[in-house]
Amino acid sequence: MASLPFDPSHAVRFDFARGQIAVQGSSDRVLIPADALIALCAGVDAESRKDFARRLGTEAGRRAALRLGDAMGAGIDGVVEHLGGDLALMGLGSLELERWGRALVLAISGSPFGQGGDELLAAVLEGAIQRAFARDVGVVRLARDDARARFLVTSRNGADDVRTWLESGTSWGEALARLDSRAGRGEA
Repeated sequence: MASLPFDPSHAVRFDFARGQIAVQGSSDRVLIPADALIALCAGVDAESRKDFARRLGTEAGRRAALRLGDAMGAGIDGVVEHLGGDLALMGLGSLELERWGRALVLAISGSPFGQGGDELLAAVLEGAIQRAFARDVGVVRLARDDARARFLVTSRNGADDVRTWLESGTSWGEALARLDSRAGRGEA
């Protein structure tokens, strides 16, 4: 089933008379500097940061699912387009899908947070995908360069394994190959 392309027309409303900003289909918004948000998040424990970011993602996933009607039927390309549109409306960067065998890898370019915000971006993606597909997933940052971060979306167990492999010095390409090999044997 083909999904309608993401249409940002009239998605953000600025009401200067009342001093309010709204994104279509969600609660009121505020504009704040990205560095202030990162500094605030750095002052709280990891679980609170993850919960905060998942809530942001959950809302993006809910809006995408509402627009798509049936996220499963829309296909991954349609879902990524709509989630990417929502992430862009939130100012988090540009989302794209990369194909690495059976692995679902999402890349975010242009995030205002830089490397310090990758933990938040991973949790935003986790919340968005969980909400859009009603599936429990784990998201792991695979790699980052100056402008782009790559994130693997997989099962919670797969995410734990990939984190362990990366922490032990395995390259992210090799970690994906290991995960793909396990999936081919029905173990992932």
